[in-house]
Amino acid sequence: MNTVKVRDLVLGDGVPKICVPVIAHTYQELEKALNQLEGSPYDLVEFRADFYFEEEDRALERIRSCIGSRPLLYTLRTSEEGGEIAPGEEAYQARILSAAGKADLVDIQLARLHPEEGLARHSGALIKAVHRTQAKVILSWHDFEKTPDRQALSDTLRAMQRAGCDIAKIAVMPKNRLDVLALMEASVRMYEDPDACPFITMSMGTLGKVTRVAALLTGSCITFGTAGSMSAPGQIPSEKLREILRSLA
Repeated sequence: MNTVKVRDLVLGDGVPKICVPVIAHTYQELEKALNQLEGSPYDLVEFRADFYFEEEDRALERIRSCIGSRPLLYTLRTSEEGGEIAPGEEAYQARILSAAGKADLVDIQLARLHPEEGLARHSGALIKAVHRTQAKVILSWHDFEKTPDRQALSDTLRAMQRAGCDIAKIAVMPKNRLDVLALMEASVRMYEDPDACPFITMSMGTLGKVTRVAALLTGSCITFGTAGSMSAPGQIPSEKLREILRSLA
């Protein structure tokens, strides 16, 4: 698997990096969320913009002043994949591109790249536009209902890479232990390919918690922990996550 450097952080090399979400509806709540970062171990921060109701630029500037040189990930999760809003295509792209000039990484949902046009041929104009701002792209796909089989998961990761992302991300909901193993096997196969891009994979919920600490085995380059509110079911407090990852390294 290849690596991607974001500021001073190398993703895809060494111990998986811990990302903590910042979730707030207002600037006042944002300040409280940022205060919770103090004393918590983390490598990068995710701003969940779909929760935020006020002016985004001010929020991004405040987060940057708080986290210093650590990378900032901007995520605008739509309701179709577990988020809080349902923007039209133009509004979605406008907010993504506005944030791309201020964040180091931007999450783009795979479904927003018009996959009906054929991802093998369609590199994604939105991805190219984000890259022109020098930000990196995490291309994501979520299923909060089920886990596809191992081959389908592998195919989706490959489709994301062909679309031109820097990092591919899949999060799925397991119904049984075999679902968790399918996600882990697809991850290992991606990791063992020297031409593969870095990726993030996780199985959600209580049953899938093991995938959040097994990233050293599966090759997932980022694992999401909490320093306050969680953004997805099954996330582990960052201090506990750091301790587990260090004990397994």
